[in-house]
Amino acid sequence: MLALTTIAATPLALAQSGYRIHGIAAPQVVANPLAPKLLAQLSNLQNNLKQRAQSTSLQQALEAGLLNNPELTSAYAQIQGQQWNLIAVRRQWYPTASAGSNQYILSQTFSTTTQTSTLPGGDILEYSNSANVGAIGLALNWTFFDPSRGPSINAASESLRQQQLLFNVSARNLVLQTQDAYFNLQEKQQLIKAYEEILLSTNRQVAATEAQFNSGLVSISDVEQIRTQQYQNLGALINAYRQLIDSAALLAQAMALPPGTLALPSEELQTIGQWDDSLQNTIDQALKLREEIQASLAASASASWQATSLFNNYWPRFSAGASGAYGDRYTTVGLPGSSDNTNSRNFTWDGGVGVGFTWPFFDGGISAAQAEANKAAARQAKAQAAIDRLTVTREVESTYANYLTSLLAVETTKAQVQAARMAVTSVQARFAVGVTDMATVVLTLNQSLLAASDYATALRTHNTAIAGLYRSSARWPAGTQSLLEQRVQQLRQR
Repeated sequence: MLALTTIAATPLALAQSGYRIHGIAAPQVVANPLAPKLLAQLSNLQNNLKQRAQSTSLQQALEAGLLNNPELTSAYAQIQGQQWNLIAVRRQWYPTASAGSNQYILSQTFSTTTQTSTLPGGDILEYSNSANVGAIGLALNWTFFDPSRGPSINAASESLRQQQLLFNVSARNLVLQTQDAYFNLQEKQQLIKAYEEILLSTNRQVAATEAQFNSGLVSISDVEQIRTQQYQNLGALINAYRQLIDSAALLAQAMALPPGTLALPSEELQTIGQWDDSLQNTIDQALKLREEIQASLAASASASWQATSLFNNYWPRFSAGASGAYGDRYTTVGLPGSSDNTNSRNFTWDGGVGVGFTWPFFDGGISAAQAEANKAAARQAKAQAAIDRLTVTREVESTYANYLTSLLAVETTKAQVQAARMAVTSVQARFAVGVTDMATVVLTLNQSLLAASDYATALRTHNTAIAGLYRSSARWPAGTQSLLEQRVQQLRQR
């Protein structure tokens, strides 16, 4: 960006004598200090921006984004979640085992027993105290035939594939977002440079017109017209700086820079190349490779397999099992405090092996209803894939048209800028000798502003169209695929 040039507060007219009409001094104008004040404030803003900004090339911006942006971390975490979900479904084929134990469980029983005895009353109180000193059981079970498991595994596999495809979508979107932000910043930098040059020319015209008025050569309307144009140019420059900061913050977000740090391009805006493929070849490749279409098809397949799994719940399941138990029981029978009590301790062990089956042939139709719901979801996802194909085709058509028209716009607006510059120089020279009026000068300055904006927009549109064609046809720009693979390796190690 060019350094902002301020205008001295002392007008040129004060250095020369004012003219007189019939001996009466004509009114004089002095330079308005507002314009220099605004320029000084813009210069401070520019210096502050330079201190906070990090200069970066497009390749450096892409590298920072692909290696550091947390959006990819979030997307890859979803892949890892689906990977563990698939592992969990596959592990349903494994046998299950369980063990349990009971120790030191005390039970007391009091009973009255009627006996034939010579003792008075003939009844005695019998006391029994028993305790499980130790008991442990072990059970194994293996459901070796379950028709619902295979489809469940297939459904989880398709869900994993969908997440992997969506991860690539996130990466491609991040690349395009970084490129767009970078090109927008380049556009704003070029606009600021052009606006500052036009403003410098306008400031010179303001000073010259004020001096001409003080010499009686032009009217006050000429002065105010050119001053109005001066403030209009200042407003355009101020707005360009605002847009520059917004775009710098967006690029910093894509690059995952520390808070408070902005990013500014180190490269000037220029065309980045051309697209060699025809429209039809670009569409064909997009329909073949775009991950959005494949992700919708994967979602459809996953829902279809899940429906099959639910229907298969009505088939029998066969399993094999084995169990064993060990017990240690201690018992005391007799009267409390009696020396005639009987004590006993029993050790037990039992076990068994067998094959069985379960057949949940009727559950009220719950699984069947859930299966139908999944089949509807599969149809919806398949229809979404068809919508995605139409959307992708439209994107390629639109982006390719932008590319073709941008080729024409770049040449047209470049010539427009050159013509506008020549017009400004010529008209200002003609105004200085009184051949033309101030309205023409203002008109040419406005045309110069418009030409500078159109040229910068045309260059940015061309570059954005190239980046959009890479994105819409599912191609990786040079160097980005290797960066993504490097990021995936980092995420796997976490």
